Amino acid sequence: MDHNKIDSVLKPILLEVMREGTNIDEIREDTDLINDLALDSILIVNLFAELEEEFRISIRAKDLEQPILKEYRYLKQFVMEKISDDDGMAD
Repeated sequence: MDHNKIDSVLKPILLEVMREGTNIDEIREDTDLINDLALDSILIVNLFAELEEEFRISIRAKDLEQPILKEYRYLKQFVMEKISDDDGMAD
């Protein structure tokens, strides 16, 4: 899946789990998901659940050692790697 296709699915998922008041144009490659978009722990859990369902991936505790929420680009790269990794597919 290419970057544009990921963006077309990932950004709406972010908007769905976030609090109102953010629009899709505010999510750039360098957007800090926690500080800029105010994702708290509950929203992060909801985000991961949506990502697992939409992309049929499994997000494990060890995955959180990576800074996947530091910037949007890291989350996008993480999802792309999980999609291409057969071990990352949900059973």
